[in-house]
Amino acid sequence: MSKTRVVITGAGGGGANNIISTIKEREKYDLIGFDISSYKVARANVDSRFVVPPASSPDYEEKICEIINKEKPDLIIPTNDPEVEKLSEIRDSLKTKLFFPDHASVALCLNKWKFHNFAIENGIRVAETYHVKSLEDVEPIFSKFNLELLWCRAIKGAGSKGATKVKDSEQAKWWIKYWNEMRGMQISDFTISEFLPGKDFACQSTWKNGRLILMKAAERLSYIEAASRPSNMSSSPELAKTVYDTNLFDFCIDVIEKLSDGKAHGNYDIDIKMNSKNELCVTEINIGRFFMITNLFNLSGEHSMIDTYLKLAIGVDPNISNPFDFSEKYLIRSLDTLPTVLSPEEITKRLDS
Repeated sequence: MSKTRVVITGAGGGGANNIISTIKEREKYDLIGFDISSYKVARANVDSRFVVPPASSPDYEEKICEIINKEKPDLIIPTNDPEVEKLSEIRDSLKTKLFFPDHASVALCLNKWKFHNFAIENGIRVAETYHVKSLEDVEPIFSKFNLELLWCRAIKGAGSKGATKVKDSEQAKWWIKYWNEMRGMQISDFTISEFLPGKDFACQSTWKNGRLILMKAAERLSYIEAASRPSNMSSSPELAKTVYDTNLFDFCIDVIEKLSDGKAHGNYDIDIKMNSKNELCVTEINIGRFFMITNLFNLSGEHSMIDTYLKLAIGVDPNISNPFDFSEKYLIRSLDTLPTVLSPEEITKRLDS
């Protein structure tokens, strides 16, 4: 029986590794790794490897189409936002499958300000937020709030890029100027919003033709290298646990159905925080790809997110009767160690041994 050939982009990175290492039926797949770094792709646990240009390069489309035409993969899975955006743009040129949301949804979610405006227009709860068009806007924006902390962040980017807590307008100006002068971002690439002090959730779901197939959620309990970050937090948890919360699930389903106009297809990863009133608020949607912590979702419950995704993408029924598949598991991560997923019983057993 021939294997299904699957391209995984960013194959040397942590997100791709967490996907590859937790595919339960690995023997069914021939994995092809793409990465912009020859060093990173060399370490990827894949069957063949290719160095490709960055998604921002004018040569990207030509190069990956050349490889795809030669290798003839059945599917391509992006693992980072730039490639999600580019592959969505050129999907009609690719001679392979993309199990993806529609391009309008992709473009909307990859711009946090555009998504914020969409959310407001469609009754989706988000933090009160204002766009910084120039540094002169910062003080008037602060005057709209009566809060001790606000949140300043970049409109585009993953991993909490350009995001931190700020106490006053001078701190916000300094932060934006730093990213402008030292990191090449524009002043208008930033927003300022209310800081959401409550619980921090990640909800990952896979849909096909408007039908929810599988949804799992986790609470981030602490963050990797938090002490070295100005914000003391990030989207990458050091410790996280799976949660079963019907209010959270209903909230996320409503968001996705409004975003997709009832035609959700592919992966939707929603970051959610609770505000000072303990209300759920969407902070962003990582569309068309997997969370960095997808290994937690792959190793909890009866059904793996990545195995389910692979089956759906190639037209195989995963036979899931309950989309809210759950078992209590904890993800423990740190730099230079492999992520570990354990049940409460396994943790207790290890402590008692």
